[in-house]
Amino acid sequence: MCLICTEPLDSLAEMVWLDCSWCDAVTAIPPEMVNLVRLNCHDCPRLASIPDTLVDLVCLYCYNCPLLASIPSTLVDLMELSCTKCLLISSIPSSLVKLVVLYCAGCPLLVSLPDTLAQLVELVCPDCPRLASIPGELVKLNMLNCSNCPRLVAIPSTLIQLGWLNCFNCPLILSIPSTLARLTYERCAGCPWLPQNAATYPNHTPSLLRLQRWFRTGKKQVFKRVIRSKAFNEFVFHPDRIGGRLVKRQMEAELGAMRPATKQRVE
Repeated sequence: MCLICTEPLDSLAEMVWLDCSWCDAVTAIPPEMVNLVRLNCHDCPRLASIPDTLVDLVCLYCYNCPLLASIPSTLVDLMELSCTKCLLISSIPSSLVKLVVLYCAGCPLLVSLPDTLAQLVELVCPDCPRLASIPGELVKLNMLNCSNCPRLVAIPSTLIQLGWLNCFNCPLILSIPSTLARLTYERCAGCPWLPQNAATYPNHTPSLLRLQRWFRTGKKQVFKRVIRSKAFNEFVFHPDRIGGRLVKRQMEAELGAMRPATKQRVE
């Protein structure tokens, strides 16, 4: 049991720091706790919401709360937010413009990140299967972990302050921008199209770009697993493989059937 469950509200109202983590009983944070600056409420399986009255919050750690569906847009002073493994969260409010640190890993419904987080220095967003892009406006970003994001197609060239990058197992990324001159750590295994991982693949860039579009808008359920394997990639795109040429012809025919006006040869 935590303080919320055991203490009267009068004794909690003036608190500026609260830790009610790992409490199976807590279902809500009292909205009267308007003086809170830091709130730790992670691993609360029954917690379904954060009050929008906590406008003084600077740090919010609400990860591993499976019923939590949103972060209030009124928390405009928030500088640190961790909502990792909050399975129902689908967006980060664009009003959180003071955020410096954002952890939103393992959020399966998260589709995009706002381009208003210009102060962000640290972004950890791996294992977000619907996340398709990193905003180019995050120009102060120093650390980015976007591993295991199968729909992510690019690392923005505007992230010139980036010193630490983990894009492990992002199979649709074709290149690491040359503008990222400050990189001191880079993990990009599982990105089969990068030149450092397979020197012959850049020869097939037009085909890969087309496959990206097909993967996002066509029969993506067919490729969402097999496209990640190096063996499949080599089979499809290696110029010396007869099987690869046959598969490309089959893909061309299927693409042409879906979008005849944009039909092009893949080989």
